[in-house]
Amino acid sequence: MAQVPGRQGATGDGCGPEGGPAPRTAPTRTRQRRRTRTRQNKRRPAVSVRLSTTERTEVEGAADHAGASLAKFMAQASLAAAHDINRVAANLLDLRGTIRELVAARTDLARVGNNINQIARTLNSGGDPIGAEAALADVRRAAARLETAAQQLVERA
Repeated sequence: MAQVPGRQGATGDGCGPEGGPAPRTAPTRTRQRRRTRTRQNKRRPAVSVRLSTTERTEVEGAADHAGASLAKFMAQASLAAAHDINRVAANLLDLRGTIRELVAARTDLARVGNNINQIARTLNSGGDPIGAEAALADVRRAAARLETAAQQLVERA
């Protein structure tokens, strides 16, 4: 068969434009079908979490150590905490109690600081401070409360 001007293709062997269509072959690479999520398992919109630089570095290190992405690690850690809610709730209650104790100790220290300022003013004006011993006892008591609360936080970490 002769080549038709203006056309390209194989000639004479039946595998081209003049001898009929060339047989189609399947692509050598097979595509894997992407697994679709069911409606119930479909991920919802993203959740935003705010972390300090130190916290983020710590979480990223833990994620790297676990061999997971940051998002996957945070999702798994959150779900693990949610599934063990009794332990998490107990820890949160303990933490809230410790924080309340720290706030109360801070309030006591503010009161004691006010008393010490009054004592200093009395001493500077040449007077005899009444209640200096009581103020010193308050300082010691507040410092002990702070020490106890701080120790509880250290033990939890």
